Amino acid sequence: MNDRIFMGMAVALLCATGLWHDRWFLENTGKGQRLVRWLGEANALWTLRGLFVAGILFGVLLAVGIITPIRW
Repeated sequence: MNDRIFMGMAVALLCATGLWHDRWFLENTGKGQRLVRWLGEANALWTLRGLFVAGILFGVLLAVGIITPIRW
């Protein structure tokens, strides 16, 4: 149970950090620059923000217990 909470909060915090530094990601990473080439600067920024918000939502839902990890 503690692992689920830790992992969910870690995902949410990493995505929140990415959301905070979204322009840096687009300018200074290869994947960000590729996203800008494919979508244009404005659309790439909104796409990246959407992905980070989805990651935050996933992390919170994982930490709360609504989403459960796969058990092998």
